[in-house]
Amino acid sequence: MSTARLDPIYKELAAKLGQGNSPTVPQILARLANLEQAKIVRELPAPSEEIAKRLHLEKGVVDGHIRELVEKGLVFPTKKGPQMARNVEQLHDAALGNPKYDEQLGGEYFDLFAEFMDKEILDDMVKTYVSGDVPKWRIIPRWKAIQNVPEALPGEDIREILRSQETLALLPCPCKREHRSRKCGVPVEVCINVGRTAQYNINRGAGKKITFEEALKVIEETDKYPMVHFSLNQAEVNQLVCNCHWCCCAPLGHMFRQDKYKITDGVAKSRFEAVADPQKCQGCKTCLKKCQFGAARMKYDPEMGAERATIDAEKCMGCGSCVVSCIHEARSMKLVRPPEHIPQ
Repeated sequence: MSTARLDPIYKELAAKLGQGNSPTVPQILARLANLEQAKIVRELPAPSEEIAKRLHLEKGVVDGHIRELVEKGLVFPTKKGPQMARNVEQLHDAALGNPKYDEQLGGEYFDLFAEFMDKEILDDMVKTYVSGDVPKWRIIPRWKAIQNVPEALPGEDIREILRSQETLALLPCPCKREHRSRKCGVPVEVCINVGRTAQYNINRGAGKKITFEEALKVIEETDKYPMVHFSLNQAEVNQLVCNCHWCCCAPLGHMFRQDKYKITDGVAKSRFEAVADPQKCQGCKTCLKKCQFGAARMKYDPEMGAERATIDAEKCMGCGSCVVSCIHEARSMKLVRPPEHIPQ
């Protein structure tokens, strides 16, 4: 879809997202909203009665369009009434998260998002990850890796995080859906929303309400893959737990592709660090396949006369993937950072 054939209203709406000069965002918006819907979005947050009067439409028609746009993720319900997404990051996460409209939107829609994220907004997005006093995101260690560490806090034990929530929802990962050509093989339906975020996605049909037990099964299933638990860098987990792989994760992937930043500029390590016991290691190298950060390594051990497990402590993010993947229990976790490492 060429921007030359688009109605100017889509460029106007793109400007409201801070993307008035983007060649791609107007095309994304044109797929999300037909012209009548775009005109309604432009009028928000006015009441639907007023919008209907201004646009010479029936109120029921306006309400129906708004419901559809909420389901699609372009419009959000707020205390002040329905409003357009406030920025492209919010739009990205919501507008790629509801499979109900996949056929209508078409494959090119997802490719447009991938092109925009990878080619147009990469630098700006990474800057938001590193702009604060602390990294925006943090690693949550795998619970099986830290279950024998008594000093683990509730906010870093995934079981306690999930158990403490009134509402849990399972969603397909928007980042993984955006990258249609990915070959990593990690599962798509692995985003767990909590609290109000979960209820929002359940209400719009994007999320499936799940129990604690079901959520824990999803978490345990990710043990089989090179994935890490991921959330906002604060003690209280009140929005989501992502399960991420670098090739198709916005924060992880974009940080990996930046030469000017280290991944720890935008993603905080957990309070833990993996350690290796070369005496138990059998040299199978499974841990190397599970570590996304290049921290799990093998080193020639003259005593054993073979390569055995070791850790690059500087690169270790404390995710615990190498620990849970080792059937010989040659890797474990130790606590290396104080509680204050996780911001309140």
